[in-house]
Amino acid sequence: MRSFGTEISGNCGCNDELSPKARAAIISKHEAGVLRKDLAVEFYVSEKTITNILKRWKSHNIVESLP
Repeated sequence: MRSFGTEISGNCGCNDELSPKARAAIISKHEAGVLRKDLAVEFYVSEKTITNILKRWKSHNIVESLP
């Protein structure tokens, strides 16, 4: 039996926003040659999210959220 308070997959919100630190890690790993699908698995997001982060980086050079 699982102990109280341990995270299960259902506890993660699907609309949780990635931190700027996580976005920076995604960008640096992608620039080092890690594939988008592997990044999606590692960070528990869709490949579309990875693509959007990389597009934002290329067009604005920021890792923070845009309004």
